[in-house]
Amino acid sequence: MAKAKRKFISLSEGEKTYAMSRAVVQGDWCFVSGTVGYDYTSGELPESAAQQAQNTFTNIMAALKAAEFELGHTIRVQYTVSDRKYVKEVLPVIKKHFGNILPAATMVIAGMVDEKMKVEIEVTAFRG
Repeated sequence: MAKAKRKFISLSEGEKTYAMSRAVVQGDWCFVSGTVGYDYTSGELPESAAQQAQNTFTNIMAALKAAEFELGHTIRVQYTVSDRKYVKEVLPVIKKHFGNILPAATMVIAGMVDEKMKVEIEVTAFRG
């Protein structure tokens, strides 16, 4: 039986800076790296935590689409929020996207690489 080859997904030049892929596909699994809320069209990071969360989901969905997956394939998610004061602001966005999917989830409060970042989301998807 042949092993499934890995597929590496890259969506921005910034990924090279951190020696990473936006997502890696192995068989029926897709691992999407921690993704932040940059608007890659404008090149800007919004001030609002809610808008950063929305942009993060847009970026995750782009990675999943490039990997031939859908957001509905998500089985696990980790949310990282830079300050607990942003949790109430990002929860409606999370519920909008995952309210019917209900993946296993963890939320942590931690510092970000760029102090302007307020939310980072990492997902694992399975389509088997």
